[in-house]
Amino acid sequence: MAKKIVALFLSAAMVASMMTACGEPKGKEENSNGKETTEKGEDSGEEITLKVFDAHAYGLDQYAEMVEAFEKDHPGVKIEVQHAANDSNTLLQSRVNSGDIPDVFDVESGTSAKKYYEYAYDWTEDTDVTSLFNEDALETGRDDDGKIKSLPWTYENMGILYNKDCFEKAGITALPTTMSELEEACKKLKDAGITPIALPAKETWVMGQLATHFIIDKELGAEGTNEALKSGELTFADLPHWENLFKFLDLAMEYGPDKPLEVDWETSENMLANGDAAMIHMGDWCQSTLDSFNPDANLGFLPTPVGDGAEDCTLLSSCNWTYIVNKDSEHLELAKEYCEYILTSEMGQYWMCEGVGAVPGVKTEKEVKGALANDAKTYIADGKTDGWIHTIAPTSYTDVCGPYLQAYMTGDMSAEEVTQAFQEFWTAG
Repeated sequence: MAKKIVALFLSAAMVASMMTACGEPKGKEENSNGKETTEKGEDSGEEITLKVFDAHAYGLDQYAEMVEAFEKDHPGVKIEVQHAANDSNTLLQSRVNSGDIPDVFDVESGTSAKKYYEYAYDWTEDTDVTSLFNEDALETGRDDDGKIKSLPWTYENMGILYNKDCFEKAGITALPTTMSELEEACKKLKDAGITPIALPAKETWVMGQLATHFIIDKELGAEGTNEALKSGELTFADLPHWENLFKFLDLAMEYGPDKPLEVDWETSENMLANGDAAMIHMGDWCQSTLDSFNPDANLGFLPTPVGDGAEDCTLLSSCNWTYIVNKDSEHLELAKEYCEYILTSEMGQYWMCEGVGAVPGVKTEKEVKGALANDAKTYIADGKTDGWIHTIAPTSYTDVCGPYLQAYMTGDMSAEEVTQAFQEFWTAG
């Protein structure tokens, strides 16, 4: 969800109990989910360790429960999980470079995922598995040859999150749909003694994702805009809403905390949930964290105003994260089973719907707990969404371009210099 998200969570293995058994091989068995088990530590009397890399900081309690249940169904199997929400790309690449490729791992779909498809198991012929997913979600895991090399996690929606109680306190009765209306809302919030915007400007990934609202040309869509920028057919200076990105950053500095570049994602979410800030830029993947800060927080989605018309006000939506099974895993069948389990089983759906509060990519009628995800459905139905562009942008987009926007906020780069830097990065990629 996009992945997504960002403080370092390196957990030791989330292990319930590790059991081994000796004796004659018992052959295939069914676990509690009715799935035929093809590999168990008890079959050989040896403990099996399945290495998993997961780039999420949300729903960790539910994830731990899920691991415990899987281990219980697979005596002698230990699931060793590295949760790495901060610098996940760097950490994963480091493991790959050292030859320590996880058995199961997730990355952002699109450009990032394709870097790892040479290591990926091909699910194309496993129609009993692929048929469980929504087709549009499944499409995010295809390689350039149309092969299904990864399986989708959840739909993620991104825009401005706002505290409804703060808006009510400030007397704001209509959501802002233009840049000028957004500025007026900020003035009212400040007059009411509320910090209007707590942009997590310390996070380069947040800055990069924020910019994509202002990059997308609605007439071209995310993919069309990306290709036009890469080819040079379109320049950043020509983008219809690009200059408003800097106006938004100006508002974030004028109406935000005194030291905006010291605000990380956790701080901003805490401020929003507890009414200390009225708006942040984030996605609905943070629902569980917001709930942990204040389960009674009255929050909603505000499509990001990027222009002078309400029609330009957008929410970005996509299946942003995708799971890959290492085709060369020593325990391939077990790795496939685990990947299918976390994405399609009742426990997996519980993790996604309840723990994370997001709509799964798998077909399900399970109710989604997250208010933000449900709020987003309205905008999706009304056509108030665009696709995600940062996942199909040139490699390392947020790592490279996020700091340019931070430099603008510190005064170290002008808007013109940032624009040129974005242009050079995009065309070089």
